[in-house]
Amino acid sequence: MGTTLNSSKKAKNTGAGPLQLAGALDTYTAAGLRDTLETALRDRSELTLDLSAVESCDFSTLQLILSVRRSAELAGKPFAIAVVSGEVTQACAALGVSLETAPAGERNESCPAQS
Repeated sequence: MGTTLNSSKKAKNTGAGPLQLAGALDTYTAAGLRDTLETALRDRSELTLDLSAVESCDFSTLQLILSVRRSAELAGKPFAIAVVSGEVTQACAALGVSLETAPAGERNESCPAQS
């Protein structure tokens, strides 16, 4: 079982499995989310996000996820987004942002990765 970060509380981000983000993720929760993702990236050998329980997100959240993905690439650590909610997919489309949503070789075309 992965770790859950709900926008109303901080979660421990150690352990195996996906880090699940849940609730409303927006400008108000971005600082706490940034800290959690940076810690997870530092403490884990790889980082997989589960966005299936995200109820809403804005550009700041998507930008943060893209930044963490880039940091993982620079650190040589695997990064993946295993599952996205419909709300994340809609935010991607509305903002013209693309996220990698599956492990390498398995892309979710609802929110494709940019090349």
